Amino acid sequence: MVDVSPQDGRSGDPRYDRPLGTTAERNLNADEVRALWNFIHGDIMEVRTRNRLREHWGMCTRHAWAYAVVEIELWEAGAGRRGGHQPFDVSILYQDLLATMRDGLGRVRGRRFTRTLLPRGGCVICDKLRTPAPGGIVSTHAGFALAPLVGEANEMIHTRVWLDETLLEWQGSVCPECSDELGIPAREGILPCRSHLAAAGSLSDAGVELTRTTLAELQRDIRELTDSMTQNGAPSTRRIDASWVRTLGWFHGWRFPLELRMG
Repeated sequence: MVDVSPQDGRSGDPRYDRPLGTTAERNLNADEVRALWNFIHGDIMEVRTRNRLREHWGMCTRHAWAYAVVEIELWEAGAGRRGGHQPFDVSILYQDLLATMRDGLGRVRGRRFTRTLLPRGGCVICDKLRTPAPGGIVSTHAGFALAPLVGEANEMIHTRVWLDETLLEWQGSVCPECSDELGIPAREGILPCRSHLAAAGSLSDAGVELTRTTLAELQRDIRELTDSMTQNGAPSTRRIDASWVRTLGWFHGWRFPLELRMG
């Protein structure tokens, strides 16, 4: 049974402060699926929203990964090899965020780089969830019934396929500190994710340039992923298919894909 009863924002459901997961207390509730599905279908196109996403480096960790999950699980039709169940919207947003981050890091030196890495403002989805939920029969964009969408999103079938198929391409990019937090051996020399990089407090000019180079490679790969999901785009490779995982992992940490793989 899927719970589609309204929730009273962040104060009504403590899961919003927890990492996304597949257990009952950490999976997506109806309000989150509704907000993310509606976001994909329109809110992201608003200039004010795009500016807020740049300031906050996307959404919070939970809703950044949930954004990808909802699009992959629920978007059934599209161009490209898969013809659907793919992170098209996500890839477009993160091309922009990668470019914005690279530009920002190019203007700083020493300890000031931390200011660029840290988010400003709040998560646009968390803010939506604080508003009063609609009453009566709850549906979502274009009148889709909400309960089946919530069930499909939380099964994460297609998301697992993406992670499984691209594992060899993204596992070498996992932040070592994210791995250590979960007790998973990490490879040495891998670039920390954004939050752990910011927590370090300082970085040499060479380190900043290495980060910018890594982000430039991600930006190139995720652009190719976007193109592969259009009518005339070239087919992608496993490396290109993994680019959205590597990008979200760097921006938002690696707990979600690591736990989903372990599960």
